[in-house]
Amino acid sequence: MIEGLVRLFDKFSAEEMKEISDEYLAYRIDRIPIVEAVSGTLNDLTPEELEIFEAAVENRW
Repeated sequence: MIEGLVRLFDKFSAEEMKEISDEYLAYRIDRIPIVEAVSGTLNDLTPEELEIFEAAVENRW
């Protein structure tokens, strides 16, 4: 989780960090374990399953 926080905060300068609300920071921090869990699940997929997943989420971003 610490690595996720470092990656998140590395994207912002000190000035930008001061502008981010506490609520938004809490929102982002709360989601780090979710992202890590999903990432671990994706690592366990077969190539065929990964293809199906990628096709399903392709247009969601």
